[in-house]
Amino acid sequence: MDNTLPDDAWKDSFDKLLDQRPQLRDLNVIKRDVRASFNIDSSVENTDPNMLSAIECSMPNPNLLAVPQDLNPTKKKRSDVISTPCTKLLHSNLFHCALSPITGMKIDGLKPIDDNHKLDDIEKEQPRRPKHVCFEVNSFSLENTNDTDIALDGFRILPKEVRSSLVLQPGKWRKPLITWRRTHNNDAPRSLSPKKQLTTRAGTAEGLILNHVTQRKSVHIKNSLEPKLPLSHEQEVLKYCAQSRPYKFSSAYGLSKMIDTCKIGEGVYVLPIEGAALVNGEAQKTFEQILPEIIISKEMSNLRLNPTNSTTGFVDIYNACLVKGKYPKHLIKLWEDYDDEKESENDHPDMFNDNQLFIVLELKFAGEDMSSFLFLNAEQSYYALQQIILTLAVGEEAFQFEHRDLHWGNILIEKTDERKIAYKLCGRDLLVATKGIRTTIIDYTLSRITVDDCCHYNDLSTDEELFAATGDYQYDIYRLMRDELQNNWSAYSPRTNVLWLSYVCSKLIDGVKYKSTNSKAHKMHMEKLKAFDKIVLTLNSAVNCADYLH
Repeated sequence: MDNTLPDDAWKDSFDKLLDQRPQLRDLNVIKRDVRASFNIDSSVENTDPNMLSAIECSMPNPNLLAVPQDLNPTKKKRSDVISTPCTKLLHSNLFHCALSPITGMKIDGLKPIDDNHKLDDIEKEQPRRPKHVCFEVNSFSLENTNDTDIALDGFRILPKEVRSSLVLQPGKWRKPLITWRRTHNNDAPRSLSPKKQLTTRAGTAEGLILNHVTQRKSVHIKNSLEPKLPLSHEQEVLKYCAQSRPYKFSSAYGLSKMIDTCKIGEGVYVLPIEGAALVNGEAQKTFEQILPEIIISKEMSNLRLNPTNSTTGFVDIYNACLVKGKYPKHLIKLWEDYDDEKESENDHPDMFNDNQLFIVLELKFAGEDMSSFLFLNAEQSYYALQQIILTLAVGEEAFQFEHRDLHWGNILIEKTDERKIAYKLCGRDLLVATKGIRTTIIDYTLSRITVDDCCHYNDLSTDEELFAATGDYQYDIYRLMRDELQNNWSAYSPRTNVLWLSYVCSKLIDGVKYKSTNSKAHKMHMEKLKAFDKIVLTLNSAVNCADYLH
């Protein structure tokens, strides 16, 4: 008697079921292409995709916004839709995080849970005014649109057919945007592509995405009565650096001068300029383009010494230096150590040759950015907001300053033993409690400033992709700025600072991490943050915000 088991005896019932798939597919009994679903409720997957639009998934109350049918003449095909968990149908947190367990994708519509936010507390919270609108659309059409955009509670929302599939994470956006441009160069809509081809020093090659870099510009507001002999932009840069010629990179920042150093972040502190090589997919800046950033950095830093409008809230710059040559080996080693540990987002610095010029900005260490900082409670964050408001207000009064990119990656926070911080606004002395922390504003890449009757600004009027991006309230702010300025980026409108203060306040309510959330102080100051959040967009400047809070 043969006791040998059959070949498939080791298989369970599920394995046997899988064995039938090739035969069933040949008979067209099952689909050839199977679409993965991330939903726990399969009824979501099988419903009409138009019944669960991106608007419904991202807003607490979908009835707040009704999209006319004529704005969406092209109906999505079911195969074009990838459904994601929707808070409308899920009454508990599915994954206890904002990541899909299958792909690691960030799933819109789910709020992450951490030790500081219990599920029961989140379910009891009243839905806030919707500010975050995220869209995933595969087709674009901007050709026939008009100005009849949909408005919701003061926010401008693009019609459904023109919403972008460009979804970026909150915070630093430049590198992800460049990556998106690279990968979507061939299939990006014409309306989201540069209207004119921009030729760079690196030239162009077939298959290489052309660099679409916003341009720094400087405009004299009025003519001087005493005309000065013009200096070249290179001479102006050298003047601000207090140099007569570029220093050798390896000498100016030699190993003997940099003892016990380490790379702590990815800030733009060593900037390659005037070279032919693309850096992170973009053309290098020229002397003309880098000069305003040096001017802004120095002028804002010097406000700590201003007798009429003073603040220590802008990053303190120790020195600006123009150097030439290859990246020093010890700095490359520091870069590689950082890359091994945290994975750098920048190109390897060994790409530069002996003729490469760099601007090196030596800045005071000011802590970690707001997105990663752990606040003690909302009382601490409320006074951090006051510091930020007064810093912007001083900048407005001194230089008609607008930051124009004040996301939570550009606000640094460090602990301090000082109990109060002094400000001077229009000659008036003001004190703000620290509650143990000090805030610092950094990164003036998009900022606008008026110095010596000359307006320095970054012209974003042709940067279509930035205004098409979604994924966070941050990207709505860029569109709101464009509307406020009517796409004239040389104009002065301090209300753009108010827009960013609205963003910062929303992050302090919903985005940042808190160590203690049950104390009376936390709950009281959280209510204060929410009260300011409700009225902030009715104000016209950071100065008005400062007057409101003081």
